[in-house]
Amino acid sequence: MLPSGSREAKEILISARLKRTPGRVEALAVLLRARSPLSHQEILERTSLSRVSVYRALESFRAAGIVHRIEAGDRLWRFAVCDCGHSVHCHPHFTCRLCGEVQCLNRVALPAMSGALGGCRVEELEVYLRGVCAKCLGKEA
Repeated sequence: MLPSGSREAKEILISARLKRTPGRVEALAVLLRARSPLSHQEILERTSLSRVSVYRALESFRAAGIVHRIEAGDRLWRFAVCDCGHSVHCHPHFTCRLCGEVQCLNRVALPAMSGALGGCRVEELEVYLRGVCAKCLGKEA
């Protein structure tokens, strides 16, 4: 039996026309199981892969539009699977100022900016919301 997320990871890699190496499958499966975006270190801790293998897998995923990377104001890249088909942000992100957890707000679409800027080409659009997450709000009560 395949570990959780492995079958879906293989299907995503096939769709993205990437080689299904064991390392890529393992790294992608970790991201698929995650409830929030993960840092390189967090992915490394959850896999049997080397640091370089994780970096290479993440870069290939990003180039293929499988994941996007998030920098939530702490100078640490986090990665999350996104099915929008490109590596730039298609939704905003929320960072809890108490626990530091970063959440993808997938139900909130970002506006299309092309054409609104007089011929400029937008290559990246990032929206970050900061505050206190529901989990931490419960602890404050």
